[in-house]
Amino acid sequence: MDKFKAFLPSGEKGYLPYYLFVVSVVAMGNAFQTYITLHYTRRIYNGRFVPNHSLPPATERYNPEDSTGIVKPASSTGKDSEKAKDQVSPLASRLFGAYTFMAGLIRFYACYQLENPAMYQLAIWTHVVAAVHFTSEMLAFKTIRFSGPQIFPFMAAYGGTIWMLLQYKHYVH
Repeated sequence: MDKFKAFLPSGEKGYLPYYLFVVSVVAMGNAFQTYITLHYTRRIYNGRFVPNHSLPPATERYNPEDSTGIVKPASSTGKDSEKAKDQVSPLASRLFGAYTFMAGLIRFYACYQLENPAMYQLAIWTHVVAAVHFTSEMLAFKTIRFSGPQIFPFMAAYGGTIWMLLQYKHYVH
């Protein structure tokens, strides 16, 4: 147990280093699983989509295939539900995993160097980017419903952002 304790960041100034340590380890573990299975990524991004036929036709300057609105959320009943496809592809899962690993790595380094303004600010930004991403996926793109598996990413993103902003002067001198 002493060897494990020696590896933990110093908590002399508070619990934030421990929080960053835990969320970094969880993030890096989550990132590894995205390369093995789509199951856990699908638990977060649970939207099913169908082609968006309301896009304008192709022109010289516009190709509907390049639109970010090429698909729209499928209704849970009716003819759309039969044709609906899951938007979590192996590529999307691996990209999510790469971002998650990078965020975890930044948080891991930051938990040991909270007095360093650059590391502290990078760690804040990992939380802000996650908060914006999950919020936009829920409100704009409709790929997330705020329920069970989605609660932890939202809590970590918003909780980490707020906590780190409130504690900035406590750690950074």
